[in-house]
Amino acid sequence: MSLESLCPRRLAVGALLCGGLAGAEPVGTAEATRDEPPRNYGNLRIGGSLSSRRPTVCLELSPTDMLGVEGCGTGSGFLHHDPEPAITHFRANLKLASWKTGRFWLQPRVSAGFAELQVGEDSSGFHFTGTGPTGVETAGPELGASLRALMPVSSGVELVGELGVSTAWLQHAPQLVRPQSSWQPSASLTFGIGF
Repeated sequence: MSLESLCPRRLAVGALLCGGLAGAEPVGTAEATRDEPPRNYGNLRIGGSLSSRRPTVCLELSPTDMLGVEGCGTGSGFLHHDPEPAITHFRANLKLASWKTGRFWLQPRVSAGFAELQVGEDSSGFHFTGTGPTGVETAGPELGASLRALMPVSSGVELVGELGVSTAWLQHAPQLVRPQSSWQPSASLTFGIGF
């Protein structure tokens, strides 16, 4: 093969490679410009809540795009043993809509579930009809609403932020060893990562 016959082949291969690279988008750009909201299968968030002096940790799993189930609390009993009153939330979240604003997808959601209030060391189980064997915990129904923000990063990973409010009705809270109000409103702001 002569040098003259190799040059056109090299030029053709080089042109194909350069043309392909010129059309490629930088990493993360395709995620940020997509027209459909990201499908969040699960996320872990940390933040603050008005229902506790300690940081709040939330773990959410979403079996469908519209419905997620989550637990949020301070980790009392395994992350700390603080006797301060704390509420743990167990709820289902229903996504109402999804719209894009800049690089973020905003999703208003409503939630329903139950909350457990404890004013001492937690024992196993939930006590909806009383205050438990030591009088330090009770549980009841809870309703809430939140606004979740998702920012796609890359390869199905999102940054997640959520601002939420809820109210629990804990009928037996006034009978706890440290009496509390039956109505337990809460507001929280959490940030984390999901996929």
